[in-house]
Amino acid sequence: MQFETRRLILRDWYPNEDARKAMDIYGDARVMAWDEAGKKDASIRDVQWRLQAYAERARRSHDGLRNWAVVQKDIGRVIGTIELAALPDLEDVRKQHVPEAHEDGLETDYVEMSWYFRPASWGYGYATEAAFCVAEYCFEVLGLSVLLAIASPENTRAVAVMDKLGMRRDGFTTRRFGGEALLLYLLSASELRMAKERWLKDFVA
Repeated sequence: MQFETRRLILRDWYPNEDARKAMDIYGDARVMAWDEAGKKDASIRDVQWRLQAYAERARRSHDGLRNWAVVQKDIGRVIGTIELAALPDLEDVRKQHVPEAHEDGLETDYVEMSWYFRPASWGYGYATEAAFCVAEYCFEVLGLSVLLAIASPENTRAVAVMDKLGMRRDGFTTRRFGGEALLLYLLSASELRMAKERWLKDFVA
């Protein structure tokens, strides 16, 4: 499964070919400080094992949820990753915002979007561009009613991306990261459309 935006290609991981470049993501403590495990990969082999797990998950997945490599077109290089993962423990949120669940289970298992980019690619809008693409996929292909994102209040870069996507803050959740209070954001298809219109005007300008 592959997507293309103006500057990026989102594709499945190639563990052998991508491991060295992905070390700039998973091997950097500044990036992985915001991961639930909270630690960087120590070697190229560790990264390769990680990417192999992502590739296997993509091959076996029937729910459309996976981890994509984000490639910057003009340099042909992996610069980041974006992931969709089910959060089946957010039942209280589901009841509040989606009273009628779909039979296929995608609405019951709430879906979170997350992203990580190498520090050299920070500040250029790549995470926002990739996130708009994947969010559209969630609504148009997967048929989700709402998309989630979770972030530490200190992760100002992630919060900025969520704001650009048009996500609305819905308080805190303690269901991840060992009970740490994290910001919970929600996004609907209509909110995404309005945010993308604003973003495209700024992007072109």
